[in-house]
Amino acid sequence: MAPTIALTGATGFLGRHIVRSLVGRGARVIGVVRNPDKVPALARDGVELRCADLAEPDRLAEGFAGADVVVSNAALLPVRNWRRADHLRTNVRGTENVITAAAAAGVRRVIHVSSVSAYAGGASGRIGEDHPLLDEDAGPLTPAYGLSKALAERRAWRLAGEHGIALTTLRPCLIYGAFDSNFMPIFAALARPPVTVMPAYTSVPMVYVGDVADAVALAVENATAAGRAYNLAGDDITLWEFFEAWREAGGRAARVVVPIPFPYRLSYDTTRVRSELGWRSRPVGQGLRETLALDPRPWRR
Repeated sequence: MAPTIALTGATGFLGRHIVRSLVGRGARVIGVVRNPDKVPALARDGVELRCADLAEPDRLAEGFAGADVVVSNAALLPVRNWRRADHLRTNVRGTENVITAAAAAGVRRVIHVSSVSAYAGGASGRIGEDHPLLDEDAGPLTPAYGLSKALAERRAWRLAGEHGIALTTLRPCLIYGAFDSNFMPIFAALARPPVTVMPAYTSVPMVYVGDVADAVALAVENATAAGRAYNLAGDDITLWEFFEAWREAGGRAARVVVPIPFPYRLSYDTTRVRSELGWRSRPVGQGLRETLALDPRPWRR
C-alpha cells in the first residue's frame, strides 16, 4: 500500500517539488500549510491540504493524523528576513513543534530538511556529515539562518530520541530551480544586462531542487535512512560555469561578460547519500533546462 506523507511547507519552493516527486512515486501526500489557497494546483494534483502553522503544535498534530511519515520542510529563509530572533522562533521552535506533533499523532518517522549552513566553520577540503554543527555558543556575527538550522537539527535529534522517532536529516547546499525566490532572481538579474560581471574562480556548491526532492522520496522509501544525515550537493562548478550552462540552456544572458577573479572554493562530500540511498544529481545543464521549462518568469531569451 502506498505510504501517506505529511509535508510542511508544501506550497513553497522546495515543497512543490517534493510533492511532485512523492506523487510521482505513488505516495499519498498531505500538505500541512498556513495558506491552502496559495498554490491551487496542489489540490488539483490530488494533494490533501490541511491548515496549520509551525507555531501551532496541536493543529500540526491534527494535520499529521493518519500519516506514515512527516517531512519537516517549512522554514524561514534569509532573503525575506535576516532577524535572528525570527529565525530562531520559526526554524527552531517550529521544528520542535513538528517533532512533538508527529509524536502526538503517532508518527514514528520524520524526514527533516536541514542545511549545510548548519555546519560550524574551520573545515578544510570536502565537508562530510560528521563535521560538527554550530551550537548555542556561536558568536553574534554567525548568520541567523545557519545558526537556526543547526539548533533546529540538534533539537530534532534530541526530541526524536526522546519520542522514539526514526529521524533522517537532509542537508542541501544552495538550491536552485523553478519557483525559487532566493538565489535564482538574483542570479537572473545579474546575468540579464547586455554587459555584466561574473566571478571567475568562485565555486559555490549548488544542487537542483528536483534532486533535493528526490532525496526526500528516497529517504522516505529506505528504512536504512533512519538515524542518518545526508549532504546534498551537485557537481563542483564555478559561478562562471553555472552562467555558461544557463546561457546554453536558453536563459537570458549578457552578450559581454567581464570575469572578476575571486578565488573561493567550498565543497561537500555526498558519498554517503549516493552509496546508501542511490541518489544522483542531475548535470547542471539539465537542471537549468528544467528550471526554464517550469518557471513562468520571463527568463528565456
